[in-house]
Amino acid sequence: MKKQYAASQSGLFLIELILSVFFFIIAAAVVMQLFVKSHFISKDTVNTNYALLYTQNISELFLAANGDFNAIEQAFHPETLLASEYGVSAALYFDKDWQRQTTPADAIYTITFDYNKETDANPFACLDIYIKEGSGNCEALNEHDYTLDCIHHQKIKKYTGGCNNG
Repeated sequence: MKKQYAASQSGLFLIELILSVFFFIIAAAVVMQLFVKSHFISKDTVNTNYALLYTQNISELFLAANGDFNAIEQAFHPETLLASEYGVSAALYFDKDWQRQTTPADAIYTITFDYNKETDANPFACLDIYIKEGSGNCEALNEHDYTLDCIHHQKIKKYTGGCNNG
């Protein structure tokens, strides 16, 4: 009689042990998912912070120069420049660590500026800054198709009083 009782208790102990191990496996899987998700959130936060930093620097320079795009051009030396009668489009390229790159092929992040000069009818100089993940090219600058996957976008208007800054 004692042997049956001991066998039944050891079976119950094994089932309890298996359930405990199963519970800890499920808990470990949930915790691992949380760690992975937090890593991606941290990466997105770092990218957003760099995007905001560059946007702020460019915006302050644009406003301090009274809406003159030449000040931005001299400070950042954009790799791509497209001029039109209304203004300029330019791009800066960065790798995964936000280090400047010279070609779109090496770029992970792209900062694109759209500058619209003031005119006699419109005394505002406008600068649109788009920061996106992925490399840009001249066609994208012309087509303005980069607004969909932006990390950050900022539009700055500076009243210039109708003076022509270039």
